[in-house]
Amino acid sequence: MITPDNELNLRLRHPDYQKFLDINEDESIRVKNDYINYLDQSYGKAALQTLDIFPSNVGDSPILIFIHGGYWRALDKKSYSFVAAPFVKNNFTVCMVNYRLMPVANMETVLNDVKDAVNWIQEKASQYNGNPNAIVLSGHSAGGHLALMTYLMNESLRPCIRAICSLSGIFDLNPIKNSYLNEVLNLNENDVDAFSVSNQDLSVLKCPALLSVGSAETDFFIDQSKDLYTKNKAKAPLTYHEYEQLNHYQIVHKLGQEDNPLTQFILQKTKQAITKNSDY
Repeated sequence: MITPDNELNLRLRHPDYQKFLDINEDESIRVKNDYINYLDQSYGKAALQTLDIFPSNVGDSPILIFIHGGYWRALDKKSYSFVAAPFVKNNFTVCMVNYRLMPVANMETVLNDVKDAVNWIQEKASQYNGNPNAIVLSGHSAGGHLALMTYLMNESLRPCIRAICSLSGIFDLNPIKNSYLNEVLNLNENDVDAFSVSNQDLSVLKCPALLSVGSAETDFFIDQSKDLYTKNKAKAPLTYHEYEQLNHYQIVHKLGQEDNPLTQFILQKTKQAITKNSDY
């Protein structure tokens, strides 16, 4: 069954999309000017294997990793520096990750890039006042998929990941394969089987994970989060939050603000993990 374009083509749905992207850019420039940062640090040899770091002012701080969206084929970390502000203020080190984009890369390569970025961040954590054993994975849209899959596919990383925050995540790749997007992504049945969160055993998830989506998003995005939550809430520590009146572009802005349920989820769950785990 072909996925209707109007469920996925967000620029068509929101002709004023540029104003939302401009907010990202303007706020990111402001945050880069206001906070110490180390841009374009290489975790691999490819041009897009880079990350931006906004260090905490306090040693041994938890680390928030943010993974951008763009249907795995577009966008860039530099537009999401605004996410760092409320977390650096609360003594987090924040890292924005780039990864090689499809179709030059495939889904396995993209996921390996994110894994390699997390490993690099752990190795270098102390240089940027971070604790390698206190990581929060977050992402928007395709980045929300990559955050959860990075936890599920890498058993060695799981003990270090204290929380996951997925905004407007894409968890079942089958509708993507059956859409206009696949002209670029080239997903096949094996990719759908191997890399859909919905096909994984979520009983291995031991850290709290927030699945959030805006009530003004398309049914596709709402159903992706709601269905994953409904089918797995009995066996995994999942929380579902539907953010009133926000569309796909607006919800990510909330992660750059301190006083909202998304940011507070990360701050509170990480604090609880610190208190609970004596090895922190």
